[in-house]
Formats: sequence, C-alpha cells, structure tokens
Amino acid sequence: MIWKVLRNNIKPGQLTGTFLGIMLGLSILMGALSFYLDVKPVFEDKESFWKDEYIIINKRINLTDTYNQLKSDTTAKPLFSDKEIEDLRNQPYIKDVAEFSNCSFMISAFSEEGSALSGFYTDLFLESVPDDYVDVNYANWKWDESSDFIPAILPKTYLNLYNFGFAQSQNLPQVSEEGAGLVKFSIMVRGKGQKRTFESRIIGFSDRINTILVPEDFIKWGNKNFGTETDPQPGRLIVIANDPSNPDLFKYFQDNNYDVNKNELSNSKALAFLKITTTIVLIIGMIIILLAFALMFISIQLLLHRNNENIKKLSWLGYTIRQISRPYMIMVIILFVLTFLASLIPLSFFRDFYSSNLILLGYEKFNILITNIILPGAGFVVIIVGLLLIMIRSQIKKIIN
Repeated sequence: MIWKVLRNNIKPGQLTGTFLGIMLGLSILMGALSFYLDVKPVFEDKESFWKDEYIIINKRINLTDTYNQLKSDTTAKPLFSDKEIEDLRNQPYIKDVAEFSNCSFMISAFSEEGSALSGFYTDLFLESVPDDYVDVNYANWKWDESSDFIPAILPKTYLNLYNFGFAQSQNLPQVSEEGAGLVKFSIMVRGKGQKRTFESRIIGFSDRINTILVPEDFIKWGNKNFGTETDPQPGRLIVIANDPSNPDLFKYFQDNNYDVNKNELSNSKALAFLKITTTIVLIIGMIIILLAFALMFISIQLLLHRNNENIKKLSWLGYTIRQISRPYMIMVIILFVLTFLASLIPLSFFRDFYSSNLILLGYEKFNILITNIILPGAGFVVIIVGLLLIMIRSQIKKIIN
C-alpha cells in the first residue's frame, strides 16, 4: 500500500541517473583506494624514483689548488666550512642539506685464503651520509662497537665499470648484484698505533651516491679512535631543493664556485614536474568523488520533496515514520548493493591497467583485492548507507511536522 503510493513520483530515468552516479562515485573511490594502497610502497621505497632527488655538490678544484697541494702538504683543501653549510641551509629554495662524513684513518680491504677473492688486497676510502639519505633497502643499516660486521654500499657505476669494462676486456666473469652481495671480505682500519679487522659484505648498490658507503656510526667511531681528526670537514654535500628548476639555485652554485652534476639537475626537474602532475590528478579525482556523493544526497532529497504531499497524507492516515521511511530505506539499500557490485567491473579493468604498468617499472607486490580493497570499500558503503537512512528518516519526520 505505502509503496504503491510513494512509487508514483519515482521516475525510471532519475533512478537510472542516480544508479550511474553512485556507481561512478564508488568506482572512483575504490579505484583511488586501490591505487593508493598499491603505490604507497613505491613512495616509501628508498630505491624508488619518487624520492627527493639528491644534488651532490663540491667545491670546484682548479689548477692553482692542485699546484699548491703538490707544493705543500699543509695546504688547505677546498672543504666546506660550518658557515658555508649554514648559509646553504638558510637559502629559501633549499629544502635540506646533508654532509658526507669522511674517514681520517687508514683503511684496507682484503680477502682470506680460500675465499672467492683469494689474494685480493687494496687500500680504499669509506664515507657515510645520514641514515635517511641511504637509498638502498637494508633493515640492518646500523653499527656499534660490539659489531664485527660492517655493511657496505657501492655505487651502481662501479659494478657497471667492472662488468662492461674491466671484465669484458680481461675475459673475466661478469657479476650480478646478487652475486656481488654473496662475497665476504675483510676490512682493516689502522691509526694511532693500533688496528682492528672487521668482516664486510656488499648489501646493495646505490644509483644516487657515488661513493663507498658504510654506517655513519662506524665513521664517527673510527675517526675518534683511529683518525687524525675527530670531526673532519666535509668535501661534498647532498642538497635537496624545493624546486630544482629554480634559476636562483644555479646562480647560487655558480656564485660560490660549487661544482654540480648537470645530469642530476635535469633529473630533479623531471621529478618535480612529475610530482606536480600527479598531485593535480589526485586533486581532480578527489573533487569528482565529492561531487558524486553530493549527487547521491541531492537525488534522495529531491525524491522525498516530490513525495511531500503523499508522505503527509500517509501520516494523516495513521502510518508511523518508520513505516513511511521503510520503502525508501529498502530502495537505498538495494540501490547501493547493486551499484557496489556493478562498480567492481570498472575497478577490475582499472586495476589491471595500472598494475601492468607498475610491473614494467619493476614493482610486482600488490594488495589482495578482497581483503584490502573490496572489504574497506564495502565498509565505507555501509557507513554511507547508514547516514542516508538517518537522513531519510530525519527528512520524513521534518515533512510530517
């Protein structure tokens, strides 16, 4: 009886439009949720291209510097002073500055008899950067005085030079990143009349930092116990700019005679543009979602408004608010169930599209569709339906009063 009275003002075209609007909103919502959850590890990955680009700078070395250093061992080297570093940090177009920590003690690497590199020996240098700037995924990037193992990170260019330069010309076997990480070697540190030996292994290769990295705590400990200087001044800095394309940044480097890799600046510009574009797309997506759900509320309010007189008449005949609102509630529940199921179809196509592209970029770990996306989406729908049911009951009560 109630349904026959109320359905007269329900137009199939309007219901279809509401159905399509809700389906679009749910598809965008769950698509955005799916994309966010699947892409979030990419943003958090230390090796991801989404991380802030590192601009590594050093003071330009000219012929006069070389001559003076050859003439006298006491000639000051072109290092960064505390005042220069602080001035860099205070520039409005620079987001952050990190220092390279240098070792002031003797270091050599060698292999034990019977190992894969039997007979290997070389003097080398080690450097470190703050842990937040290490761009290799390794959970145990820590060191303390009780540890006899030092993890090491090498530049990717070193491995490429060996594989496609030295190994190829000398007819030696080429080495993969995983294979290089299996080889263990020893590191000996010397200074102040004492020495100590540690085990080491390459735990990864860096695409950004062109040096041999070890944990910062080891460099500080070594300088304190074996070095000639406890806290030597850095010769290189990592700079992260707010806008890598800012011409003031280039002018500052030139005015202060700082040398920088032009390729790093080009990559930073491309990364900044990519981040801006992605942010704009996400904002547009959020606006569409808000408009879609606004359409749902407005459609239901218009439907109740058209049935204004019928709702009043049913109330005069003795029907309660619960009885009058029940058909609308059932209709909303059925509508949302059908649209939720229908929205899974475009969601699956969208997910297949972006996942195939992420796989091409090397990311293959995706969230489970049912537990991580469909169930949260269903929970969101339940909340929305609950709010709509409360709104329907409130509107009908307002009409009757």
